[in-house]
Amino acid sequence: MEEVGSNSTLDPDCLVHQPPFSKVILQSLDLTGILLFAMLTLMTLTANLVFIEEVFYIYCKIPSSKRSIFIWINAAAPVIATTSCIGMWIPRSTMFTDFTAAVFFAIVIHKFLLMMVKECGGQTLFLRRFENDRFKISTGPCCCCCLCLPHIRINKRTLFLLKLGTFQFAFLRPVLMFLSIVLWTNGNYSLSDLSVSGAAIWISCIVAVLTVVALWPIGIMFQQVRVLLNCKRIIPKFALYQFILILTQLQSAIINILVMQRMIACVPPLPSSARGAYINQQLLIIEMFIITLISRVVYRKRYDDLELPLGSDQET
Repeated sequence: MEEVGSNSTLDPDCLVHQPPFSKVILQSLDLTGILLFAMLTLMTLTANLVFIEEVFYIYCKIPSSKRSIFIWINAAAPVIATTSCIGMWIPRSTMFTDFTAAVFFAIVIHKFLLMMVKECGGQTLFLRRFENDRFKISTGPCCCCCLCLPHIRINKRTLFLLKLGTFQFAFLRPVLMFLSIVLWTNGNYSLSDLSVSGAAIWISCIVAVLTVVALWPIGIMFQQVRVLLNCKRIIPKFALYQFILILTQLQSAIINILVMQRMIACVPPLPSSARGAYINQQLLIIEMFIITLISRVVYRKRYDDLELPLGSDQET
């Protein structure tokens, strides 16, 4: 034991920055811990069963042109819950489970933009519906205060730029996460090292910029179609997407800050960094379980019962 101050001691496990092996975690569990692990694992399995049932419903009730997009979006919460559950059971896999969840959700962001276009009847009908309108680009997350920005005309070029804004994130986020894992295996990447010479600060800043750039087209598109797609529950769908984004990005960032400020203490056999990830994973399992159940209600609607309003010169 190493002394800290005059009257306190520091457990040797707290001096180790590596997460413990899974067998160490299992051996340290008391009855409460066993019940907690069992409950969270059951919630993860239930979320996956609900998603599988939803996939069958999508294949039976939703047109084939929308099936893939709906499955990707509905899979976001179960996939994040599954990766969090694996990270909870095997703490040393956290880097890889976070990589998988981040890559998957980056693709979901792009799919959500495509879903809004599809719900308007596809790109051709979307351009016909809004050919006389303009996009309002003074929206979140980066330009909500810039009210002086002009409205831009809706055409193939602007729609392509919006799609490109989300696609760049779906492409570059996996590349950056792969680079992070490569540097981590070589000992050059650590979330606790935020010095200018460390790789974590630079990669985190680049990911933050790419995220803002990707969310901007989503906000622009949502402002344009939310009235038209109100009958297709676009507002609750957008709210669920926002909740997943906030919980996966902001929540983990807050917990990492608390770890670096030593507000989350080491509890053997978990060092403070591993305990922060441990807390985040358990919270995500509960949150994604709830979002999976809500998504089943929101997306479970016969789409042939929902007809969009058309003008006199438009036809489906």
